[in-house]
Amino acid sequence: MTRWFNPSHPQTLQAAVILGYISAVFGLLGGASVFLLLFIGVGVGAFGSANNKRWGYYLLAGCAFLVALFWVSLFARSLGDDLVITLRLLNATVFPTALAVAALHPHSREYQKVWFE
Repeated sequence: MTRWFNPSHPQTLQAAVILGYISAVFGLLGGASVFLLLFIGVGVGAFGSANNKRWGYYLLAGCAFLVALFWVSLFARSLGDDLVITLRLLNATVFPTALAVAALHPHSREYQKVWFE
């Protein structure tokens, strides 16, 4: 049985799945052509994670980490610039970082090691 969300997962993995879907939708709607494959990977990885697939977890965690790394590096480079630009980049960094942290959290990692196929 395929599902979009699995309520039996730990809260951190549930949050990663939901944030993965949201990031994929907004990334694709935003027209980020450079990150098109990463956002598709986040969405497919979230679906795979919801269905207890180890490859889905790895895809979600890897793509989320790369997107968060990009936004954190942009934010770090903007620290000496205009305050408005820095605050906008900080705002854009929050959700990708939260997704990566939720996916890579020890509860999520341990759960997928034990229960995922």
